[in-house]
Amino acid sequence: MKYRHVFWAFILIAIGILFMLNNFGVLEFGFRTLWSLWPLILILWGISILPIKDGFKIAALAGVLALTVIFYNRISERSSWFHFHNFRGWSDQDWEDDEDSSTTYNYQPQNLSVPFDSLTGRGTLRLDAAAGNFNLQGVTSDFLSFNKTGDIGNYSLTTTNEGNLKRINLSLEKSGIRHSVNENKVDIKLSEKPSWNLDFDIGAAEILMDLRDYKIDTTTIDAGASSIDIKIGNKNPLTVMTFNAGASSIRVEIPKESGCQIKSESFMISKEFDGFTKKGDGIYQTDNYNSGKNKIMLTIKTAISKIEIVRY
Repeated sequence: MKYRHVFWAFILIAIGILFMLNNFGVLEFGFRTLWSLWPLILILWGISILPIKDGFKIAALAGVLALTVIFYNRISERSSWFHFHNFRGWSDQDWEDDEDSSTTYNYQPQNLSVPFDSLTGRGTLRLDAAAGNFNLQGVTSDFLSFNKTGDIGNYSLTTTNEGNLKRINLSLEKSGIRHSVNENKVDIKLSEKPSWNLDFDIGAAEILMDLRDYKIDTTTIDAGASSIDIKIGNKNPLTVMTFNAGASSIRVEIPKESGCQIKSESFMISKEFDGFTKKGDGIYQTDNYNSGKNKIMLTIKTAISKIEIVRY
């Protein structure tokens, strides 16, 4: 059997072994870490296409995996909070500054809001964060309301107005304080009156969105190893949604009366597209795509993921 035929099987086996070692307490490994180790897949893929014998490729694969486990375990022992900061791409200086700090600080819950503006008909929300639980659902009398609990730090909120468009940016503030729990739970509510463009740049996370109360123009989610669960409504004639994710579980619920098209640019995925017919290379449509009053267009770019599209 050619090595290229079993390459991705080796990847899945390796990931499974790492999770098993985590369960046995040999090393700490989770979905956050899986995303931080994403470059490893490129290394292993490179090994698979080297012009050498398959036996040498398998040996090289085993060697790289062994060195990765050893190196990762040593770094984990050095700092229990390595996963979070390394995931965010902090510099060596940041690491040293944190190592010198013996302070542990538990942040208080943070509540932010943007007052409602009747002259604003469109809103853009950009959220830039690391890892955690993110919940977007429910309406507010404000333009936006935000609540955070956890100890990883506070968020900064900025707004700018461009005609009838309000741009809102939420980003996690960088902190040089060592944290003992590393929790990050965010709850966001939006006004149902404007139309919205959502842009979430999140690492390893659990994302829950119930968008049925909102008029959604576009949604873009860039995520690492995440669990994403989204329910879309039909308040807008056209909703465009794009997913860019690593090893993730994605579930999207769409109304049966809305016509929907999926463009899948993914590999090594498990997919369940309920009520869709394949129309071409990576293109799937519901039977009422052309006749539906509302249209939903999904573009999914993932690797080693589970994707489930459900009609309700």
